[in-house]
Amino acid sequence: MTPILRPRPISKFLQNRPRLETIISQLDKGRLKLPMVSLERLFPDFNSKPVSFYELPLGPWSTPLVDVAMLVKIALCAGSKSVMELGSYRGYTALALARHLSSEARIVTVDSNPQHGEAYCNGPFASRIERRVASINSATFANDARGSVDLLFLDADHSYTGVRHDTEALLGLVSDHGYFVWHDYVNSGRFSGINGVPEFLHELSLKLPLARIAGTWLAIYSPAWRSGAGAEAYRKAFVESDNVPYADPWVSEIPRG
Repeated sequence: MTPILRPRPISKFLQNRPRLETIISQLDKGRLKLPMVSLERLFPDFNSKPVSFYELPLGPWSTPLVDVAMLVKIALCAGSKSVMELGSYRGYTALALARHLSSEARIVTVDSNPQHGEAYCNGPFASRIERRVASINSATFANDARGSVDLLFLDADHSYTGVRHDTEALLGLVSDHGYFVWHDYVNSGRFSGINGVPEFLHELSLKLPLARIAGTWLAIYSPAWRSGAGAEAYRKAFVESDNVPYADPWVSEIPRG
């Protein structure tokens, strides 16, 4: 699939008006095409894994807390021993992972901004996190063995070209029973060119079993889903919708305590 070409003036106009683009994007109802999975179905012990938040990161580019909670629960349910975050920014997601995973877990963060990692740099978890100031290229991962990462979280360049380049550079690092998770699988940024994550992942889904995680901006893949019991677990986790039925508290007969 070739990414949509858009006139540069319109692209630049919308880049500075994200709310306007969000409104326009709602007209594009069929953009998010990946099958949807429920993590409760994928991991039998998903709901029993507690997640605690000590910090509430705010401001632009902060990952929604529900997405951070889902990522932490994936790591816990999968027993991840090696985690890598690409596009770490201020480091609150990495800090949440370090708080919940065992001290034996290896956590690597990569960001081209030399100031990244403010959330943990001077704190007690700094020694648990390997911080790399680098771009996503072969040199950055020269010492990382193929299949050595149990959970890989990509939240870097969201353009079509960027996410394609980064995914192709990183895909081989994921272990056979590990997980590759992408952020910003969401219906925004298409017309400005800021977000081409959905378009690239739709292409990739023609080759690999990918899914959207219900109730989040996350998409996920595991090499184990390609065949056998893993493929069956992937199919059994499918859900049709992540919509929660709405009950009007003023007319519902449901008691409110």
